[in-house]
Amino acid sequence: MKTSYFKHILICGSLLVGASAVQAEILTLQRTYELAEQNDPQWAAAKNTYQANQQVIDQNRSGLLPQINLSGNLTKTDVEYEGYGDDDYDSHGYAANLRQPLFRLDNWHTYQLGKALDSQYSAEFQSTQEDFYLRIVTRYLEVLRANANLTFRKAEQEAIARQLEQSKQRFEVGLVAITDVHEAQAAYDTAVSSRISAESEQFVALRLLETITGATVENVVDLSLDLPVTVPEPLDLNQWIEKSLANNAKLKAAVYAAEAAQQNYKSQRGKHAPTLDLVGTHAYNSTDAQSLYTGLSTTPDTTTNVIALELQVPLYSGGAISASRRQSQYQFMAAQDLEHQARRETIQDVTNFYQLTIANVAGVNARKQSTNSAKVALEATQAGYEAGTRTIVDVLNVQRNLFQNERDYTNARFDYVLNSLRLKRVAGMLSSEEILALEQWMEK
Repeated sequence: MKTSYFKHILICGSLLVGASAVQAEILTLQRTYELAEQNDPQWAAAKNTYQANQQVIDQNRSGLLPQINLSGNLTKTDVEYEGYGDDDYDSHGYAANLRQPLFRLDNWHTYQLGKALDSQYSAEFQSTQEDFYLRIVTRYLEVLRANANLTFRKAEQEAIARQLEQSKQRFEVGLVAITDVHEAQAAYDTAVSSRISAESEQFVALRLLETITGATVENVVDLSLDLPVTVPEPLDLNQWIEKSLANNAKLKAAVYAAEAAQQNYKSQRGKHAPTLDLVGTHAYNSTDAQSLYTGLSTTPDTTTNVIALELQVPLYSGGAISASRRQSQYQFMAAQDLEHQARRETIQDVTNFYQLTIANVAGVNARKQSTNSAKVALEATQAGYEAGTRTIVDVLNVQRNLFQNERDYTNARFDYVLNSLRLKRVAGMLSSEEILALEQWMEK
């Protein structure tokens, strides 16, 4: 009986431990960043891909370095001489071969290609890292956006429910017509539907945040209303364009990609040139074969040392070298075109996000003012309804306008945060410090 009791205690304890292991968290932005850094599969794949790409420079440099090979042999030979008997003997040996390229134009440009690719991969990784930072903030703010929308939808439903109840009471005492009740009921049904949709949007936003954090997320800490909303610094589009052209990671990757394509073209063209190698060999052979007549060794041990210069002049390889050269030339031209496109897109992006950030600043201030005005308008309309000068439809419309203004104000603040970070991303200024600096503006 006592054993059964202890088993029951152990089972309950195990269940409690299991439940705590998957306990949902309320995440701060910093905690979200830390979890994503550890658990986001997309970011982990990007880091491993970058490490793999880092090996290219060593691979491409190998064509300029010595090639050393060591070989050995062990042979058993059985020879039958007609009328003389058999001759069995063993032999063994080894050879060390060295080849040092002295002049290989194609390999030199292949090495330069590796350096350009290394720079390209570093720029691409920087771009991926910036995307990762922006993705964290975007997912976090999408949860906040969904939370705010759900809060407003619930408040709207509750306000309309009170209006519906008031309309029913006023109808019962003959102060309003039945149409007021129907109008309020229709508005309430719409509010319920909107609230259900908002709950679904919040659920989806939380699950999307879980995909990058690997945690079970209950909710996130909200952004404080004290967040400063300021115009870009410097307030000069030309300076932002200059920064972007100098620091944008995607543009730098395109520039290095064009340089790599050019070096590849030079490497393919260099295959038409002669090659000169220094070749060295050290070989040793020993055979224990003996004469059938004297019993003495017939083959002395030999040691061979050779050093030579080897010149090769490519004359014709079926047209493969010429075709590869033409192919690489077109690839170089295509890479230049993509570089020009990346430059134009960079200018366009920095211009767009600069203007959007300025517009967001104005929009936040305007939405804040319009929200205050909508509150005053609602109070006046409700007073008019009580006095019989306004209808229930007027009240519902003004009420709906207030909640819409509150949603727009909240969304404008979130849009400002995202677009200001996107502006810094295009200018090559987005870092983990920029992301974590937002933590100070989270509600305590």
